[in-house]
Amino acid sequence: MEQTVERHTQRLQVVCGAMLASLAVYGVAVFALRLPVKPAFPQAETLLWGFAFLAAVNLVTIMPVYRVMLAAPRRVYVVGQQPDRLLAAHFAAHVVAFARIEAVAILGLVLFFLSGHLDWFIIFTGVAAGGMVVLWPRRAKAAALLEVPGQAQPVTTSPRDAA
Repeated sequence: MEQTVERHTQRLQVVCGAMLASLAVYGVAVFALRLPVKPAFPQAETLLWGFAFLAAVNLVTIMPVYRVMLAAPRRVYVVGQQPDRLLAAHFAAHVVAFARIEAVAILGLVLFFLSGHLDWFIIFTGVAAGGMVVLWPRRAKAAALLEVPGQAQPVTTSPRDAA
């Protein structure tokens, strides 16, 4: 079981690492393609508030969607004790969450190309990078996913308890 969890975590970290690296690619693109003339888009500030609202709604709903995506596979796992399906659902939920976080950076990229405001791009991309760091896959989280509620966990004793 530990090898399954370790392999799942490594695979998830590779995919999430690639999505995190894409934020750096956006940054390189912005700095490499410096706009010679600031675009004259009169609705830039209105667009900023609209995109900020979309980004906020997106970020606030990430975890509820994540939990809903895992609810049915968790119920099936409790009965069948087959980790493959639960881990596949966990992988899909994590990729969807990371894609939704990356969408925030893409909104910042669009804002930059429409308005020329580098600071808006940096803010949106910084929020996306922070969200990805918070949701970074960890082995302990994957192992906790496979714990069945109500099932006795192995008892570990410390040397102090034996004395």
